[in-house]
Amino acid sequence: MPPSTDPFYAGLGQAVRIGTELLAALIVGGGLGWLADTYLFASAPWGLVTGLALGAVSGVLNAYRAAQRWK
Repeated sequence: MPPSTDPFYAGLGQAVRIGTELLAALIVGGGLGWLADTYLFASAPWGLVTGLALGAVSGVLNAYRAAQRWK
């Protein structure tokens, strides 16, 4: 499907993409932190907190990079 020429829908698509990237980064970071707490280190809740923090930083960095690619 070709990109929309309507600026409203193009912007909406970019916003949904950035929101999805932020959410995915938080889910992956939290999941890895939970797995580290549960199966590797038994350091609950610090693995989860660290994973969520790293996921948030990663998500914001991805959002920043995506915003820099906008025309």
